[in-house]
Amino acid sequence: MSDIASNLTEVLQTALRRYPATGALWLGYSGGLDSSVLLHLLATAKIPFTALHIHHGLSAQADAWLVHCETEAARLGVPFVAMKVEVDGKRGGVEQGARDARYAAFIHKMGARDQVLLAQHGDDQSETFLLRLLRGAGVLGLGGMVQQRGIGASGEGKSLLRPLLGVSRAELEQYAAVNELRWVEDDSNADVAYDRNYLRSQVAPALKARWPLNARVAQACENLREAAGLLEELAGEDLSRCGVREESFGGSIGLTVFRDLSVPRQKNLLRGWLASLGAQMPEAAHLGQALSQLEARDDAVIEVPLGERVLRRYRDRLYLTPQLPRLELVAGEGEWSWDGVVSLALPGGWTLSPSRDWPAGEYSVRFRSHGERARPRERHHSQTLKKLLQEYGLPPWLRDQVPLVSREGTLLAVGDLFVTEEGPPKPPIWTFLD
Repeated sequence: MSDIASNLTEVLQTALRRYPATGALWLGYSGGLDSSVLLHLLATAKIPFTALHIHHGLSAQADAWLVHCETEAARLGVPFVAMKVEVDGKRGGVEQGARDARYAAFIHKMGARDQVLLAQHGDDQSETFLLRLLRGAGVLGLGGMVQQRGIGASGEGKSLLRPLLGVSRAELEQYAAVNELRWVEDDSNADVAYDRNYLRSQVAPALKARWPLNARVAQACENLREAAGLLEELAGEDLSRCGVREESFGGSIGLTVFRDLSVPRQKNLLRGWLASLGAQMPEAAHLGQALSQLEARDDAVIEVPLGERVLRRYRDRLYLTPQLPRLELVAGEGEWSWDGVVSLALPGGWTLSPSRDWPAGEYSVRFRSHGERARPRERHHSQTLKKLLQEYGLPPWLRDQVPLVSREGTLLAVGDLFVTEEGPPKPPIWTFLD
C-alpha cells in the first residue's frame, strides 16, 4: 500500500471510529474526484456501504454521469442506488436548491441511525469560509462545515459524516493518480459566474501561494465554533430567564425580560431560539427589522418573517411560530364529521384529538365564522365568541382557526379552551403538527 493510500485510509478509519454509525453506511457519490476517492477507499478497506447517486437533471451530461457511477460501483462490487430529484432554485439560487434537494433525498433514503458519508475536503472548507465571510456571515456561519452532525428529524439518529475534511484536494488527486481512478468533470465547475468557482480558481491559489490557507482556515473555524458554542450557552440561559414555554402553535417568551437585554443579546437569543427549533438562520437585516418593530405601540400587529418562522407579539409575550397556513376552503366545505375517538385532521395542519373521558359520538366540527355566541360552563351568561377568545388569551392569529365542536346543532367545546354546559368535562386536544 502506498503512503498516500495508507494515510487516507487511516484518516477514514479514525473518523469512523470517532463517529460510529449503528445503522447502515451510505456514500453520497456524485462521480467527481472527491467522492470517487472516498468510494475507492471504502471499498478497498472492505467497509460495507451503499453508494447513493443523486441525479439533479441540471446538466446535459447527468444521464452519462449516472451510468458512469453505476459502472464504477459495480466494478468495485459496491451496492448502488440512484435517485432523481427536482431542483427548486427560487430560494437561494440553483446551487442552494440542488443542495436542499440532495439532502432531502439522503434523508428520505436513509433509515434510522444510518450515516451518510460526504467527500468534502480541506479546500472545500476554505472556500466555504471565504464565501461566508464575503457574504457577511456571523460567528456560527464562519465556523464552517463540521465533520459530523445529525440530519433529518430529531430522534431518528440519522447523521452526516465528512471523514476527509482535514485532507487537501492535492492529496485526493495524488491518491486518484496512484490508483488510476476514473471520475467525471462537471463542466459548470469552470464557470466563474458562480461565486465558489471564482474563489476556487481566482482567489484561493493566490492566498495559498503566500499562506498555508487550509491550516489557517481550519484553526479559525475551530476558534469560531468555540465562540459559537459560548453564544449558544448564553442564548439558552437568556431563553430560560425569559420564561420560554411551548405553545399550541410555536413557543413564546416573556417580553419584559427580553427588552431588558442588550440588543446583541436579543439577537443572539433569537438566533439560539431558532437554532433550537432546527430553523434556518435569518439575515442580519431581518433580525434588525424584527427588533425595531417590537417597539411599535402595544396594539400594533407584529408579524415579522424570520426564515421559516414568524416573530409575533401578543400582550406581554413574544411568540416564535411556524408560518401560519392559509385556510383555502372549497365552497360548500367547512364542516367535518368526527367520531370523538380517532384524531381528526383539519385543514392547515391542525389536529383535533379526544381528551381523557371525551365520549365517542357523532360530532360536527367547523371553524369560527364570526358572530357566534357561547357560554362556558362556569359562566352564567353567554358572550360573543370574539370577546371570549380574547378573555381566554387566544392569540389573534389563531382566532379564525379555532375549531368549534357541536352535536345536533349544540355547541359543546371551543378548541381546547373551554366547554359549554352541554359538553363533556374537558375540552378536546387541539394541536398543530409542525
